[in-house]
Amino acid sequence: MGRLWGRVAATAAALILACISARAGDGGPNNPAFLLFAGTDLWRDGAFLNGGMLWSPGGLAREGFTFKVLLNGGLYDYPSGGPSSQIDGTLVSASAMPGWRIENDGVTLSMYVGPIVEDFRLTPFDPGSLLHGLYTGAQLSTDIWYQPSPTSMVAFDGAVASIALIGSARAAFGWRFSTPFFVGPEVQALWCLDYQQWRVGAHVTGFRIDGLEWSAAAGLAAESDGRVGPYLRLGAFMKY
Repeated sequence: MGRLWGRVAATAAALILACISARAGDGGPNNPAFLLFAGTDLWRDGAFLNGGMLWSPGGLAREGFTFKVLLNGGLYDYPSGGPSSQIDGTLVSASAMPGWRIENDGVTLSMYVGPIVEDFRLTPFDPGSLLHGLYTGAQLSTDIWYQPSPTSMVAFDGAVASIALIGSARAAFGWRFSTPFFVGPEVQALWCLDYQQWRVGAHVTGFRIDGLEWSAAAGLAAESDGRVGPYLRLGAFMKY
């Protein structure tokens, strides 16, 4: 059942990405109200797909109410101290969060809060795990984008859920040199009650093809259980 839910989440994210690609050739309205996004997050011991949308009734170019829907699902594994040396996990989650966006002097701040549902399935079952089964809770997330100049940017995004205090935080800096997109370093942390992961890498942000905007990041990820390996993150979004 867990792997089936993982496939459902992956299919949903893939469909959103397909919709984004299909709209890439469209110029869209001058003040779009919708933003569709999709991406993938890969590391040594996990593979996830995510997708969702933002809806601003007054338009994405204006301050005000914004509604965020996020779908996330994938596979991961971790070493076990029990009879099985490795546990295979599947996670699927969905959240719907109303929020508000504020823009001032080159800074865009968005904050969202709302319900989240997460389903964890483990093979074989691990009685020592804090997360197995279906959970509901609340999630708070924030996004900050700052451009001190046309050729530089600072970004921060973070989220925390009441379910086992699952959360993430990322900070990135970037510069435009002779390219139309930003390049620079990033740091990221992911955590829950009994697991932490730290990342250091580099990102490319704002690479445009027609109306489609891409981002990518790669680097090294270290986990609290002692495992170390590369990570790769890809994303795309489209406004209309």
